[in-house]
Formats: sequence, structure tokens, C-alpha cells
Amino acid sequence: MSDKLLRKVLDDFKAVPESEIRRLITETLDENSELRGVFDSLPEGHILVSGDHKILLASKSVAMLLPSDRRGRIREGRSIDEAIIDRDAKAFLMAVFSGKEKPDPRDFAFQHGDETRIVRVSFRTIPVDDSSLTDIVIRDITEEIRKETKLRRSESLASMTTMAAGIAHEIKNPLAAMKIHLQLLRKAFRNKGSLNEEGAERYLSVLDDEIDHLNSIAVDFLFAIRPMDIELILGSLNDVIDDLVVFLLPEAEEKGIEVRTDLEKFLPRVELDPRYMRQSLLNIVENAFSAMPGGGTLSISTKLTGDYVTLTIRDTGTGIDPEHLEKIFEPYFTTKASGTGLGLTVVYKVIKEHKGDIFVSSEPGKGTLFTIKLPVPQSQRKALEDKEDGNACTVDR
Repeated sequence: MSDKLLRKVLDDFKAVPESEIRRLITETLDENSELRGVFDSLPEGHILVSGDHKILLASKSVAMLLPSDRRGRIREGRSIDEAIIDRDAKAFLMAVFSGKEKPDPRDFAFQHGDETRIVRVSFRTIPVDDSSLTDIVIRDITEEIRKETKLRRSESLASMTTMAAGIAHEIKNPLAAMKIHLQLLRKAFRNKGSLNEEGAERYLSVLDDEIDHLNSIAVDFLFAIRPMDIELILGSLNDVIDDLVVFLLPEAEEKGIEVRTDLEKFLPRVELDPRYMRQSLLNIVENAFSAMPGGGTLSISTKLTGDYVTLTIRDTGTGIDPEHLEKIFEPYFTTKASGTGLGLTVVYKVIKEHKGDIFVSSEPGKGTLFTIKLPVPQSQRKALEDKEDGNACTVDR
């Protein structure tokens, strides 16, 4: 039934026959009953709250999702503060309504018999005339969490399998070389009866080299898997790039590679650890140099794109085959004859520790492009807004 018809009846109530009023009321009650049935059948719980924190409407599933007593405390007409009996959930909701907390989704764990259930509480604003209502949405995400956990375990197991295979492959060659030179050393002893230091040096030097190789594999492996002691501070990404370019220029000139930079001035500072950021960028550049054995061009640029500082590193090298492109960040994946295959794994880990993202695109024979996006902190966004308003702010250069 339309609201217009009901309002028309109210405007001229006395002119409407009693039988017609009864019919209209009955139809309205039936429609409300049907709508309430649909509302209560929703899998997630809903609590519709007014501006004074009173419950206007609550679906039946709410009582099963949030802890409640047998008196059915979560019902219409009550204050949300009185209706919620779980201390943590109540504190969170009241903090949101008072403005002390942002209305971001929050997960809570509740004990249901022998089982722990996890629910996610989120918020929607519903405009009504000149005011608004708040729809508190409660959703059981226990199965989602279990599936995500199972998927992570599967991915972790697959990653461990890949890493184990990679380690076995990496240590196989040094161990084989050590075994061969030990056999040669024994053979030399048998043939000559004795060896001086000079006679044994050719064998011992190989053993030393292979031991160092094995040690480097272990160091790279530990660096790739152990938690990083990253200390994020507000800093200039352009400064990190400038220092890196100065370091790289001699090698670039020797290899016939031209390094070009296009760094945006007045770039906002980002949260970074200069040590790790420099190392990750160095790993990318060294791969680019390897891809340009006959020389080429390396282009590095920075710019502000929305709420992110975007860094691009482009080379004109051999490129990456499409079937390899999705695997380059995986541990021990490499197409080079030498190398552990951990360089880009470390890069990916460092960028993620910086709350950023990294993307790669490539075309065989034409080159590769790495794109890194780092979030601009809220304080620097405010500085940019002040700059636009004509106030002073602190940015790069």
C-alpha cells in the first residue's frame, strides 16, 4: 500500500467509512508482517538505531549472533547501551556513537557452547528525511575465517615445498663441487705421498669458495623468511633514489647503460626505512642491468597519484616471458644461470612491510616495468591540503 493513500486517509479521516479504514489497516499490518518476515530471514543480523541510540528495529538473528540473555534484551525501544550485554561489543558501539572510534568494521569472538564463533560488526547510514538512522550489521564470518586460514596453510605449505626444492637445488652444485675436489685432493695425496700448502691450494681454494657460496645461500634464505626489523620513519623517497643512482652510475657507465631520472618535485614524504628501501630498489636495478648485457636505458620516475607516491623503474632489456611473469616474486624462482632467486622475493616482502604494492609488466625483447605504490601518510595529506589552501607545508625539495 502506498504512503500517499494512507496520508490521504489521515487528511480526511472523518470522510472515510469505518469499513474502509479497517481494510486499510489490515492490509498495512499484513504488508508489515511480510516485510518483517523477510527482514528476520536475512542471514546477517540488523539493528536499526535512531540518533538518540534507541533500537527502532532488530532482526531475530541478532540474538543468535550477539550474546543475549533469555529475556531477549535486544529488542525495539531499548537503548543500545542497555541491549548489548557483551562488554567489548558494547564499549565499541558506544565509542562509535560518541565519535571516539571510527565506524570501521570490527571482529568479535564469542563462545557458543563448545564452539568459538567470530562475528563482524559494521555500520551503514540510512538517510531519512532531514536526519539519518544507523544500521548495525552483524555477520557471522566463522566459516570465512576457517577457509582463509585453510587457504593460508595450503599456500604456506606450497611455499615451503617450493623453498625446500629451491634450497636443495642451490646447495646441490656447491656440495658436488666440494666432493669432486676432495676426491682430487685424496688422489693427489695417493699419487705424491704428501702435499705442501702450495700443492693443496688449488683444491682448498675451491673448497673455500664453495663454503662461502653455501653460507651466502643460508644468509639469503634467512633474510627472506625471518621477520624484518623495519623501522618506518617519514622520509624522502627521492633522496633514497638519488643516493642509489650515485652508487650505480659507475657500474652503469661500464655496462653502457644510460640512467635517466624524472623525480617529481615537492613530493610528499612517506613512511619508509631507507636501508631496506634502498636494498629492494637495488635488487630491481641489478636485475635490470642483467637484462641489458649489451647496454640500454634505465628510467626511474616518481610522481604523486592520489593518496599514493608512485615509483616506476623501466628498462629496455630482454623482458620476461609471460609464463614467468606471475612467478617472479616466488622464492627460488629464477631464469638466470646464477643467483638464488630470492632477490625479488625480498623486494616484495620489503614493499609489503612498507604498506605498499608492487606490480610488474613486461614484453619480451622490449623491456620490463616495475611499479611501486607507497601510501601517503595522513599528516602529509593534510600538509598537501594546506599547501593548496596557501599555507606552509613540508614536502620533498
